Amino acid sequence: MPFIPLAMIAAGLIGNLLLVLLLLGDATAPGRVPLAAAAILALGGGALLLGGLMLLETRRRDPLDHRS
Repeated sequence: MPFIPLAMIAAGLIGNLLLVLLLLGDATAPGRVPLAAAAILALGGGALLLGGLMLLETRRRDPLDHRS
């Protein structure tokens, strides 16, 4: 079972959900959470999602034959 890619996808999803909760909960009001922290959380969540999906995707060894 591919534990590491699934853990990366889950961590990215949780990070993005946390960001949505922070933004909807008005946590980015002045003095609470800096916008740079929200941006880093968004980039980190996206990178974890993409990295996990890339690790989970199978690769083809042979080139595809597109001739009919």
